[in-house]
Amino acid sequence: MQQLRSRILSTVKLASLMVDVDKHGLIAPVMQSQGTEDYKAIKEVLKKIKASSRPIDSVYTMVKTGKENIWAFMVDSGDKKGVIAYCGELYDVSNMPQMKKAFEGPIVDEEPSADKWGMWLSGYAPIYNRQGESVAIIGIDVSIDYIRDMQAILLSRFLWALFSGIILSILMGWIVAKGINRPLNRLILGVREVGRGNLDFKVLVKSKDEIEELAKAFNSMTDGLRNAQGKLQQYYLETVKSLAKAIEAKDFYTRGHSERVAQYAVAIAKRLNFSAEELQLMEDVCILHDVGKIGVPESILGKPGPLSDEEYEIIKKHPGIGEEILKNVEYLKPGLSVVSDHHERPDGKGYPRALKADEINILASIVSVADAYDAMTSDRPYRKALAQDKAVSLIRENVGTQFDERVVKAFIESLK
Repeated sequence: MQQLRSRILSTVKLASLMVDVDKHGLIAPVMQSQGTEDYKAIKEVLKKIKASSRPIDSVYTMVKTGKENIWAFMVDSGDKKGVIAYCGELYDVSNMPQMKKAFEGPIVDEEPSADKWGMWLSGYAPIYNRQGESVAIIGIDVSIDYIRDMQAILLSRFLWALFSGIILSILMGWIVAKGINRPLNRLILGVREVGRGNLDFKVLVKSKDEIEELAKAFNSMTDGLRNAQGKLQQYYLETVKSLAKAIEAKDFYTRGHSERVAQYAVAIAKRLNFSAEELQLMEDVCILHDVGKIGVPESILGKPGPLSDEEYEIIKKHPGIGEEILKNVEYLKPGLSVVSDHHERPDGKGYPRALKADEINILASIVSVADAYDAMTSDRPYRKALAQDKAVSLIRENVGTQFDERVVKAFIESLK
């Protein structure tokens, strides 16, 4: 249950960033609004969120009414039985202690709750407007039927594990009785290493008996676990990469930006004698350096003129949003500073943390130069692309203030 609650919480946090708050604000809480384009657009987003995970039964948004503890449904994806709460339908939250706190921050029910549609374990997150005010909430429901099915599966796995443990205990007892302590100790060491997360550990046993076969099976198991772990991490990485490409695809002027930045950054890293593993990490994390812009409204990203102070403050949040999205990907952790710090400057005038000089990771400094160069040499809504020599000249002029001197030198060499 704790794992499921944690999963619901992380999903609803991300889901709250996917709702276009401007369109949502244009929907009136009445049934007639269900025919509007804004309602249909939001509903499509909610349907995609529901389809992204098998446990999710329904996704919906709600707003407060003038009455205490009485909220109104705005947009509902519909549950797996096809039941939909209509726009403007009232809902009493007086007996929902966690739900009542949803406008304050993301939260998940402590225990399943019941209403006229069934029994659910639900998660909620606020939807913020441009002023940072929570104007609505998004909710995700997981049916109690799914939870019961999951518990049944876990019980069967437990019984299987218990049965396997008994068989293994009998086998181990026979081995100990035969006095084969040394290879057994090696196996125990292997189990401990895998328990610590070391899936590269191999058990070397040459006893020409069942213990050797068991060691081979153990090594085969760890290989399978390592491959599965790698695939899972790769799938997540590819999902986030697709998300990053989707963000760029919305804007003609930034299409292909992340791939070009990755090419420039890898070329710089080669000049700085990075290892093959570091180069691969650099390429992967570079493609995701702007993934946090999913939390920035399109009206700001594609604005043809200068940004206002308020809009600039919103833009400055995207490194932190990107870091939050990627922080649980173990493979990317060594390069996460690329996402969080690629707008930092040696003179301390960058964002979001105003780091200075040696406080900035070299990976982030590399991406800072590559990002700036591609931005200057690409067409943007507010100006035409600069010539290569002009862009290089501007980068040279800002060595020591905006850019790291070592990185700029390596970049110019790689351009040649």
